[in-house]
Amino acid sequence: MVAATLVAVTGSSGTADVSAEPRPFKADFRPERGAAKPAYDAKSVIVQFKAKATTSARKAALAKVKGKSDVSVTSDIVTVTGEGTAPDLLKKVKSDPAVAQASLNYIRRKTATPNDWLYANYQKYLPTVRVNQAWDLSKSAGTQTVAVLDTGVDAGHPDLAGHLLPGYNTFNTALPPNDGDGHGTAVTGIIAAGTSNTIGIAGVAWNAKVRPVKVLDDNGEGSDANLINGINWAVKNGARVINMSLGSSESNPVLHTAIQNAVAKGVVLVASSGNTGLSAPHYPSGYPEVLSVGATNWYGALTDFSTYGDSVDIAAPGFDITSTAPRAKTPAGYDPYWLGLSGTSFSSPIVAGVAALVRSKWPTLTPAQVMARLKATARDAGPRGIDPYYGAGILDAYQALGGRWTTDFPVVRPDPYDQPAPARALTTPYSSTFNVEGDVDWYSVWSTAPRNLKVSLTGSEFNLDLPVNIAPRIEVYNSDLEPLATAVNPFPANPAVPAPLTATANVSVAAGATYIAVRNNNGSRDTRQYTLSFTEEGPGGTTPGIAYPVRDVEPSDMTTYQLVTTKPVVTFARPVLATSVTPSTVRLVNGKTGSSVGATVAYDEATKKAELTPTAPLLDNAPYRIVVSGVQEAGGTPLAPFSSVFSTRDDPPAAPTFDATGAYLAATLTWKLAPLSDLDQVIVRRNAGNTVPTLTTGALVYAGTASAFKNTGLAQNTTYTYGAWVKDRTGNVSPVAVSRLWGVKTGIAMSTTLLNYGGSVTIKGSTIPANGVGSIIPVNLYVRPKNSTKFTLLATLNTSTTGNMSFVHKPLVSSVYMLTYPGNEDRMGTRTPDVTVQVAPTVSAALSPVSIRLGQLTKLSGYVAPAHYGAPVYLQQYGNKVWKSIASVKLSSSGAYAFGIKPAIRGQIAYRVWFPADADHAQAFSATKILTVG
Repeated sequence: MVAATLVAVTGSSGTADVSAEPRPFKADFRPERGAAKPAYDAKSVIVQFKAKATTSARKAALAKVKGKSDVSVTSDIVTVTGEGTAPDLLKKVKSDPAVAQASLNYIRRKTATPNDWLYANYQKYLPTVRVNQAWDLSKSAGTQTVAVLDTGVDAGHPDLAGHLLPGYNTFNTALPPNDGDGHGTAVTGIIAAGTSNTIGIAGVAWNAKVRPVKVLDDNGEGSDANLINGINWAVKNGARVINMSLGSSESNPVLHTAIQNAVAKGVVLVASSGNTGLSAPHYPSGYPEVLSVGATNWYGALTDFSTYGDSVDIAAPGFDITSTAPRAKTPAGYDPYWLGLSGTSFSSPIVAGVAALVRSKWPTLTPAQVMARLKATARDAGPRGIDPYYGAGILDAYQALGGRWTTDFPVVRPDPYDQPAPARALTTPYSSTFNVEGDVDWYSVWSTAPRNLKVSLTGSEFNLDLPVNIAPRIEVYNSDLEPLATAVNPFPANPAVPAPLTATANVSVAAGATYIAVRNNNGSRDTRQYTLSFTEEGPGGTTPGIAYPVRDVEPSDMTTYQLVTTKPVVTFARPVLATSVTPSTVRLVNGKTGSSVGATVAYDEATKKAELTPTAPLLDNAPYRIVVSGVQEAGGTPLAPFSSVFSTRDDPPAAPTFDATGAYLAATLTWKLAPLSDLDQVIVRRNAGNTVPTLTTGALVYAGTASAFKNTGLAQNTTYTYGAWVKDRTGNVSPVAVSRLWGVKTGIAMSTTLLNYGGSVTIKGSTIPANGVGSIIPVNLYVRPKNSTKFTLLATLNTSTTGNMSFVHKPLVSSVYMLTYPGNEDRMGTRTPDVTVQVAPTVSAALSPVSIRLGQLTKLSGYVAPAHYGAPVYLQQYGNKVWKSIASVKLSSSGAYAFGIKPAIRGQIAYRVWFPADADHAQAFSATKILTVG
């Protein structure tokens, strides 16, 4: 349990307005550091029966142990109460064949309770995780309901109005999940307090909906049965994210199964890592399916109470947090808000709120994918890469929601005394600092003869009101780095009185070198100094421990700016079996991803050195971890595991492999990058013409992280010169890579633009690149009917070496032609204007007889090719210098027509047949026919 000081803010009842003269109310509750004692219900155990176990078999199992169940034995999970102690009861139920698994009913405790700081009307920790910027990308958790498994909630809190859905009370299902403690209301407010509603605080998930589930009582405690029932209820009632700001040191297989079932149903589970300040896992956050959250201060420094270790996934602010508080627990005349909340309990809901925003933006992501995204976008802090203190780093809400990255949190370069070989010789008291999480400082003391030493490490003043304090730890080794003594003072005897902590080791040492390793037992860093001293006194003696595995490592632990050609070297403390030094026992891994780096290992028995040679250059500005595990000492004893981290220097990126391929009014740009760990963006600019652009000249074409881009809106007959650069996250820019596309002129001409049906047209074209000709160029000739908008490929042609080509075509209908050059890696594409060739049908005509007497009849007949069945043709007569239509008929299926002519005057009369233009063909006329009338 981590409690905190209660602070209320004065103001009018039911509002969040800060009084002009607020009066803080302070109670004596402080964060506890250190591991809590395991606790479980003394009379009950949790039983999960096998799915195929019959009801009678289940009842028989309970009868054997004289047990009573809290619910029907047909339920998934049954809490069994029986005679005797819980451990005895557990042994009995486990032996029954109807039982799948069973566990003690462990008690989980809240990770923190509210502290009591004056409400400041702003939350200065939000910029640490860039929540303010994230709201520019998403202000909605949508349908991603968040279940808060905690002490309940004040359902009438004005800042939670409209954000609470019906909840559940696992202690009494007939009662609502009221909060008699305050912890659950505070956790709920961090996630879902009304944002931009003019009162109170801003909830991380802006407008999220929360289902409060009471799994902890009003003292902040609850059993695993409560927690399991709460998880199952939340899943059945639509929760998509579950926050659990609670836990203890005990693992429970039944609880783990409930968590696995929730994840299988698509639920993201987030939990506080714990407030022990130790490295032992805290559950449920210790389960791999749960996102475990550690705590930092506003500036990204790990708090001394945050539980650390390999189970930690990510970190977020958990010191001096502001949130909602139950009205019933707020003194009269104060607003229901508490300030100064401290604990990983308040880090976890920050992450859970962002997880809800991420799920809302990408609802198809699985829980594993949500966790991976939050970790992949986290900002590195502390030792570079994944570490036991921050996990993947500090939450970055903005980048998690698709925003642009920002710089990692800075790290102070450690001193050079990180291993026994370069240890600082200690002759008088010496003061230094732990300036990186996990920093270890080594010292050596020389003795001319055996003697007893009293070694003391005194930290700075331990003050529970500060986020970081030193818990001194000493480890003393002989010249072979075998253990002599260990001393640690993790927590003050009287936490209420600020005072330095001192750890003292009494040890007997031999003549020669004695090594002393000092560290902060809680893993945090502190700018305040510690002091190490020794005197020749004390009872001496030795205590068993673990031998230190190495004497030196290169590069030094936590160092930066190493060459990408670095070959790490591990010097073992004592002789080891050469056969046990292999690429699988001495490895190099990427510190960010954890993936193995290809390397060979060579071991020199004389110097006890193992050298790793990477098979390819390392990435620049990237963390790497040297891992030793599985090596055996000369006698066959396993060597203690060892790891050390270093980072490569930030070199300018290599120029990309860049190519531009031309197309019509566009260019396709592609590039490949050399391996790079810190890509910011690829930048592409262009100039019209032959001049190479610079980073500040020419038109910006692209800036981003893709591997290709299509540049559209370009002009014909224009040469374009492109430049591409790679920029890393610290602003280093690669040399320019250039690709030029030459402009191309294309022309088209026709031998005629009007021809008769059955005739041919000769199409002539030219394609001339701006860089000259001399090679055969492929071009495409397209055609479409005049009444269509769709071109089809007529022919693929090759130009002559002078850029010319020709093609003969016999169109059946009026047609539109155009010539294209598609472009290639050297030239832009181009297209000619459209050229139309009209096709007129053939109209034949025969007059018989050609001479008649007035009053007689003659026939004018013929056909139209191609046939236009049903189309009209017109008989025209010439007179008064104009042609005039005097009759019409429709063409037959064969295209034939016939007119009967009976003139009313004597003389010579001219006739012809007219076919009007239609969608396919131009108009056409028959030959003129002369009729003599006598």
